[in-house]
Amino acid sequence: MKTLTYMSLMMAFAFTFTLGFTSCSDDDDDKQPAPQITIEEANIEEDVLCTEADVVAQGRTVAILLTITDQQGNIKVSYPVTESKYIGVLNIEGFHVHVPIADKGVQEGDVLTMTVTDAQGLSASAQKSITEEEDED
Repeated sequence: MKTLTYMSLMMAFAFTFTLGFTSCSDDDDDKQPAPQITIEEANIEEDVLCTEADVVAQGRTVAILLTITDQQGNIKVSYPVTESKYIGVLNIEGFHVHVPIADKGVQEGDVLTMTVTDAQGLSASAQKSITEEEDED
């Protein structure tokens, strides 16, 4: 009887010990992928930069930063987007923002970088070369 009780306790201990290791998981496995950004347009229209993009984000967006740099990487404009229709949402279809660029020296060939950060702290960036406004004929 003593042996049966001892064996039962040992099996229960082994089962609990094994279950403890198999039920633990790495928290990184639960993370969603970083946002994906597609910049459709980055055109100079008078004294604003017209920016259009689409963002696919599994986590809600908490920050969007638009940065304009020259070819050497010198920052000309840094513009945080704070509009509620773009912050706190899962996906952004039809992102459209006009960035003020008057007296900033922004010209064709400069680079627009769009950085999106989600609620998990994951960030992604996309770049597009800036062009002049397209004529609509």
